[in-house]
Amino acid sequence: MKRRKHKKRRVWLIVVSVIAGLAVLAAVAVFLFRTRSFVVEGNSYYGENTITTWIQNDRFSVNTLYIMAKYNLTDADLPSGVESMKISLKNPWTVRVKVTEKEMAGYVDYEGAYLYFDDSGVASLRTNKLIEGTPYIENLTFDASKVKIGEELPVEDDTIFGKIVEVSKNLKKCDLTPDKMSCTDGNVQVYFGIVEVLLGSGNYEEKLQQVPPILAKLAELYPDTAGTLHLENYDPESESIRFVPSA
Repeated sequence: MKRRKHKKRRVWLIVVSVIAGLAVLAAVAVFLFRTRSFVVEGNSYYGENTITTWIQNDRFSVNTLYIMAKYNLTDADLPSGVESMKISLKNPWTVRVKVTEKEMAGYVDYEGAYLYFDDSGVASLRTNKLIEGTPYIENLTFDASKVKIGEELPVEDDTIFGKIVEVSKNLKKCDLTPDKMSCTDGNVQVYFGIVEVLLGSGNYEEKLQQVPPILAKLAELYPDTAGTLHLENYDPESESIRFVPSA
C-alpha cells in the first residue's frame, strides 16, 4: 500500500511540475514577448508608420511570436505595393520587419496624385511621391471610377496595357530609365530626355537592346539635339537605323 501511495504521489508531482512548467512558459510568452516596438527596413513607398499600423491591425499582434509566425509561416495579407515582409526579433519585445516592395511598371495621373501599377497590371499604390526609375505613361485610357487598389487597372484596351507592361519589363532588363512612355494607335513610344524612340507594336526586347549604344552615339554626334529614333521597323539583318532630328 505504501508503495502504491508513493507511486501516486510521484505521478502527481510530475503532473504538477509539467503544469507549472507550461504555466511558466506561457507567462514568458505572454509577458516577455509582448510587442513594444518595431524596426522597419527596406521600405521606400510606404512610411514606417504605415507598415507598423498594418501589422498591428490584428488583436493578437500584441505578441511578437504571433507576428513572426503569422508573416513567416502563413499567407498573410500584405499592403498592395509590398511583395513580401520577413519578420525576425531584434529582442523578445522588438519586431524587425524586412520589407520587399514590388517593382512598378509605370504610373498615371489619378485624382490629383500618381497611381502606380505593377508588372501584372495591378493598381498597387496611390501616392504623391515620384518613384525613381518608373516611367510616366501617357495616353493610357482607363475608367477612373472603377479603380481599386489591389486589382487590375480597368483599361479600355487590354492589348495596349499588355504592351506597356512588356516594354517596362524589358526596360529594366536593359537598365534603361525613360522619362515617360506613350501609346498611340497600338504602338509604343518611349522618351529619353529630348529623344523619342518609336518601338512599334512588338519585338520589344530586341529593339530596346539597341537603345543604349545608339543613345551614346547620338550624344556624341548630335549633342543636345531633339529628334526621333525609328526602331518601329527594326530589322536585325539591317544596319540602318534612322534618327530624324526635329525640325
